[in-house]
Amino acid sequence: MKPFFLFFILIFSVISCKNTKKETVKEAQVLDEITFNAKKLPKKIKLDPKVIPVLENWQEYKDFNTAIDGMYKAENDEDLRLTLDQIIEAQKKLEKSAYPEEFNKPHIKSRQTVVKTYTLKTKAAIEYSLDVLEPASELIVAYNNFRNQFNIIANNTLDTNLILENE
Repeated sequence: MKPFFLFFILIFSVISCKNTKKETVKEAQVLDEITFNAKKLPKKIKLDPKVIPVLENWQEYKDFNTAIDGMYKAENDEDLRLTLDQIIEAQKKLEKSAYPEEFNKPHIKSRQTVVKTYTLKTKAAIEYSLDVLEPASELIVAYNNFRNQFNIIANNTLDTNLILENE
């Protein structure tokens, strides 16, 4: 009986090891399948010609814009991870920088906070090996809204001081 029991344990151990090996290979294949495709990201919106001269003198914004452009150059998740780290650093510098007078408004700063939120959401998706395309697309949409706010402010010809003085 003892030899039969030992033989049974030996067979069970061998079968268990083979199953674990197959599961490990399947998990590795799933991780390899999760890759970032920058071609599926939304395109950046264009800035109004009135906005460009002001933003060209704002170095922190230019660095932030360059970091965002890196998302379109990322070829895999690791490239995107490094790009997101650069975006986070550029955002920190942008938050602390002196905003141009025309754009030192809560509209701009709130949209910048939304971009930061989606940047961190995308970073978390990479860290937890989730689908990265959806949060990365949301990040670009938030960034486009941030850029569009510059256009809105530049094209706003309404003088709020005149409205407030007439009351």
